Amino acid sequence: MNNSKIAFVIVGYLFTTVVSSSAVGQNADIDAALVQLLQDVEIRRYLEQQELDSLNQGTYRTKGGDTLDRIINLTMPTSRIRRSFLRQAFVQANPRAFRSSNPNRLIAGVDIKLPTAEDLLALIFSTSPEVIADSTAQWISFP
Repeated sequence: MNNSKIAFVIVGYLFTTVVSSSAVGQNADIDAALVQLLQDVEIRRYLEQQELDSLNQGTYRTKGGDTLDRIINLTMPTSRIRRSFLRQAFVQANPRAFRSSNPNRLIAGVDIKLPTAEDLLALIFSTSPEVIADSTAQWISFP
């Protein structure tokens, strides 16, 4: 069990313990609010860790309100490649995640694959550079 799951279980235990003991005391409302606050913080931290783990594996689960530009800024913040080119790469790598292949029509709740270098090369070349190099290897070159 990883640390975030352990923290989630501990917060759940604390929640049930504090709520049951504070129901008897005078500060039941304060204790319940404190437990709720702690529980929300741990859940948020757990979800953020899940998102980071997913990004490290090369995927991202879209959420309601996400835009492709936000996802590009989140996953490739220092990229010097034009945004329009990156949008095309995302759409080409994930055709089922976009209605009508439109980068502005992102579907929520879909795991999308982050484009790789090969995906970007596929936008530029109709055939892979290796195939081109192999086909021209026998050419005679003149000075």
